[in-house]
Amino acid sequence: MVNFVRKHDKLTCWILGIILVLSLIPVFIISGYDAAAGDDYNFGASSHLIFLQTGSVLAAIKAAWQTSVSTWYSWQGTWFDCFVFCLHPEVFSDSAYVIVPYIFLTLHIIGFLTFAHHFLKVRWQIEGLYWLQVGLLFLIFEFQLMPSPKNGIFWWVGCVHYIMPLFMALIGIVLGDRFLLTHRIRDLVGLFVVSALMGGATYPAALLLPIAVFLIWLAEFVLGGKRDKKDFLLLIPFAALMVGLVISVIAPGNANRAASDLKNGATPAGGPIATIIESFRLSASEGAGSFVLERGFILIALMAVLVLTLAAFRTVGKENAEKVSFFAKVFSHPLLFMLVMFCVNASVYAPRAYSGGVVSFGYYDFNFLTFFTCLVAAEIYVLGWLFFCKGLLVKGAETRGAKIVLNCGFVVLALVIAFLSRHGVKQYTDYVCMEYYLSGQADDYKEQIALQRRLLEGDEPEVCLPGINNEQGPLMHMPVVEDPDNIDNYMTAKFYGKTKIWAIPRSEWMELYGE
Repeated sequence: MVNFVRKHDKLTCWILGIILVLSLIPVFIISGYDAAAGDDYNFGASSHLIFLQTGSVLAAIKAAWQTSVSTWYSWQGTWFDCFVFCLHPEVFSDSAYVIVPYIFLTLHIIGFLTFAHHFLKVRWQIEGLYWLQVGLLFLIFEFQLMPSPKNGIFWWVGCVHYIMPLFMALIGIVLGDRFLLTHRIRDLVGLFVVSALMGGATYPAALLLPIAVFLIWLAEFVLGGKRDKKDFLLLIPFAALMVGLVISVIAPGNANRAASDLKNGATPAGGPIATIIESFRLSASEGAGSFVLERGFILIALMAVLVLTLAAFRTVGKENAEKVSFFAKVFSHPLLFMLVMFCVNASVYAPRAYSGGVVSFGYYDFNFLTFFTCLVAAEIYVLGWLFFCKGLLVKGAETRGAKIVLNCGFVVLALVIAFLSRHGVKQYTDYVCMEYYLSGQADDYKEQIALQRRLLEGDEPEVCLPGINNEQGPLMHMPVVEDPDNIDNYMTAKFYGKTKIWAIPRSEWMELYGE
């Protein structure tokens, strides 16, 4: 297996790429059923109504900014996220929301492949298409294993609040490291823009970006002995991030949201020391429990990374002393690297620990993707240390029989892990999507949401709607209910410019109004 990957570099990439595309077919199918819901309506209401009146995109953008300012005063300070919340596709067309999954699938792919290329190909200088193989493999598993496809793929507000900032953080980390390597001004300018906007994004990402770049600089400074004054130009984009973050933190609306969280059971950590301790606890417990034991297929991903890495490292022969020496230096601090990865992963839990743990499911997607990235990076680093620092440049089994035994053992182990973890498969993205589609629920939902739109786009200020089931598989849905004062009713009415909307059981509605 290792020899096959080593000899067929491009073919391996093609195989992984085809598997990735095939694995996304259920997502592509369900994307055609995607529709705005809940917070989409609330944040997009002003922009939507202005666009209907004027047909002007610029007017809609201006209304989005006004909404984000109002939200800053009344509910939360993450001003950049809130601004983008207001501009979801259904603001401009009731049939455009179906592009949301494609937008965020693209961000996933660009973000992680860019990150893999830079650190595996450029920073660590592992030759060939190893970076692409690892990147494609990572994407295959992260799409399937993410805790909440609703927030990670299908729902605009959830994706904007967690996937978009994660993408920005990945690109920002790459730009920061590229500046450390080359001191190109365009990388500094790019990082400045990303950092300035990141200050108004979700807090875990706003912490992840500066912490990661600082640690890279610190490693260069302490371990690499680099003393270049130009590196301190990185303080400029981070000053911009701090300005944006301060604007976010001092928002008057944060107090209202904090009060709501406390009412819903939040238990703040009670200070910086307690926050740090709780962050480390959450990092360890959630990583081992929710992200490994409950998603056992992640172990199969690590096994596949092992094969790809062995194949890549075995292309470096002992006779290539210069390359071996380079890798021996790169991978010379495995314990320190694993500790840093653990600390980086723990850092994204700090806002959650500080506020008391009342978070949306999108937060778990962000945590999972950060954990998975750190885990794969640590595995590659440790393997590099074993190969190039401990002299384990093994060629592997030479006899055909030994190769067959090893390959069969690898497959059997993967099957055992799959069998033991089989119960978790029902939570994986493809299973959830196909179950929703094959059951007929997706087609029912499409017809029901189309009827709801037709009714709400009428001229009546008060509208009675047929009820829609809240169980919508991988799609976010916050249904209109019988109580007109319900928050979901209010948000939906606001988007369509209604004074009052409510729902009654669908069968009852059909008897009263007919199909």
